[in-house]
Parts: sequence; C-alpha cells; structure tokens
Amino acid sequence: MKKSYKTAAVIGFVSKGIVYLVIGILSLLAALNMGGGSSGTNQALTFLRKQPFGQILLLLLGAGLLCYAYWMFIQSIKDPENIGNSRKAKLRRFGFFSTGLVYTFIAVLDFYHVFNSSTQGNSGSYYLNFLGASTLSIIFICVGIILVIQAAILIRGVFKGGLLDQFNLEGHKYYRLIRHFGQFGFYARAFIVAIIAYFFLRAGIYTGNHDIKGIGEAFSFLSQSDLGRILMVVTAVGFISYGAFYVFLTRFRSFEE
Repeated sequence: MKKSYKTAAVIGFVSKGIVYLVIGILSLLAALNMGGGSSGTNQALTFLRKQPFGQILLLLLGAGLLCYAYWMFIQSIKDPENIGNSRKAKLRRFGFFSTGLVYTFIAVLDFYHVFNSSTQGNSGSYYLNFLGASTLSIIFICVGIILVIQAAILIRGVFKGGLLDQFNLEGHKYYRLIRHFGQFGFYARAFIVAIIAYFFLRAGIYTGNHDIKGIGEAFSFLSQSDLGRILMVVTAVGFISYGAFYVFLTRFRSFEE
C-alpha cells in the first residue's frame, strides 16, 4: 500500500476523532450544567473557531477531514486492502464512497467557518420550499427511512462484530479496551441517527414542519425526556468514546497490504 494512503488515513482518523470529541464534550458539559451546549458538527466548528488560533486550527482540521474523505474514496475505488468484489464487498465499498462524500461536505463546512465569521448554528429547510409541500414530505420520509436503516446496520454491525473487525486491531496489547471504546461509540452514534430519523419522518408526515434536524437537536431532544439528563450524559460519553476510538486508530490500526 502506498505510504501516502496510510498518511492520509492517519491524519483523517485524528481529524474525525477531534470533531466527535468536541461534540461529545460540549454536550456532556451541557448535560451536567457546566457550560457548553447541545452540540452538532456546526456548533463544534463554531466552538473551535472561537479558540485562540481558531482559524488556523480549522484550516488544519478541514485539511484533515479532506484526508479522511480521500482515504474513504481510495478504499472505495482503489481497494488497497483487497476487500474484493463480492456483493458484500461492493456494498461495503459503496459505504466508503458515501462516507467520503459526507466528510467532503463537512470539510467544506469547516472552511466556510474559517472564511465566514458570521456563521450561525441555525439550520432549516426554508430554502427547499420551492419544491412544494408534497415533494418535501416524500423526500423527508425517504431520508428518515434511510437513516433508520443506517441505525439498524450500525447496531447489527457492532453486535455481530463485523463493523469493528474492518479496523484490523487484533493482536495489539490494548485491543479489547479500544474495541470497547468503539462499540460504545458506535452504539451512541446509532442512537443519535435513530433520533434524527425520527425528526425527518415526523417532518415528512406533518407537512407543516420541515426543519432539518441534526446532532445538536438530537441532544436537545434527549434533554426534554423524563430520563433526558441521564440519556444525554450516556450518549455524550458515547460520542467522546467514538472520537477517542478514531484517535486510537492512528496508533493501533493495521493496514492490510
């Protein structure tokens, strides 16, 4: 495998880990009434921008996220680890390609924060109103169904072990500990994805509400339930574990030739 592929992957793991660590820490502080706020990707980038040398940090983070997207595209197209061309392998490689597109978008959002100091954390779909209520409802219901499937795939993949097997962690001294971080983190992520799916399905069914919801709104939703504070703490810690897992990958993941 080319050294440039490994370098891009390692830089990408760190960058992705930082994003989820910030999201988890801010949400945990909010849940414990210690400052912070229910955080999504956009809010995490806003927080980083406000730190000393924030713009430089965001530039480096954006470059790192592009590295992660590049590694996903390489896995999808070049198949450097010989995943193969079976039906299961093709689905997995398609998943890599889709992930690459997502993190390319996040990198673009990151650079937008660098060059636009007025970026707000608000989101909405008012700019999609030209599609009409019926079309929007269909789109939102379809997105909700896709997210439900994604959450189910995440849970199944973690439960059966295959999702974490792809990171090639076996044989390292702290293999089991790192795997536990990953399991907890992926379950937390699946939980949040399921809540976001609920938002989209509800928006599609009740055509008067087309606000797009994300990670930040999902944490806010948790805080409104009877056990919300506990759920919010557990999920925030899960996101911290998810971020830490990707940071650990920089040292413990092996790359198949």
